[in-house]
Amino acid sequence: MSETTLSEVAVHEAAHCVAAVLYGIGVVHASIDRAEVVLQPPGDSLERGHHHGSVAVAYAIVALAGHAAAPKTEMSKPDQQLLEHSVFLGSWADGRDEMRLALSALAERFVIEHRCAIEKLALALDQRRTMSGAEVGEIIRSIGQ
Repeated sequence: MSETTLSEVAVHEAAHCVAAVLYGIGVVHASIDRAEVVLQPPGDSLERGHHHGSVAVAYAIVALAGHAAAPKTEMSKPDQQLLEHSVFLGSWADGRDEMRLALSALAERFVIEHRCAIEKLALALDQRRTMSGAEVGEIIRSIGQ
C-alpha cells in the first residue's frame, strides 16, 4: 500500500492509535476531521504494576508516532503535552534532552515495525473519517497486531 494514496492526517492519527492500542492505552475515538485521537485517562497504570519508565516510553511513542509516520504533519498541542508528561516521568531516571532523543528514536523504530498496521488503519480512517475506540481496536486486532 502506498503512503501517497492515504491522507497524511489519517496516517498520523492511525500511528497514534496503533501505538496506543499496542501499549495498552485505550483509545476513546479517532477522527481525521478534527485531526485527533482521544486516549483514555491513564487511570491505574502504575497500580497495575507498570513502572514509571515503561509508562513514559508508552506515552512518548504514542505522542511521537504520528509525526514519525507522517513527517509532513506537525505535533498537535495534545501530542506535545503527552510528550511532556512522558519526558517528566522518564526524567526521573535520565535528563530531559537525553529522554527526548531516546524516545524519538523508539517512536521511529515503532513506526517502521508497525507500518503495515498503521497504513491499514489509516485507510479505514480515510474512508470512515471518525471511529470509536472499539472500532480502532477491532481493526488492529484483525490485522494481527
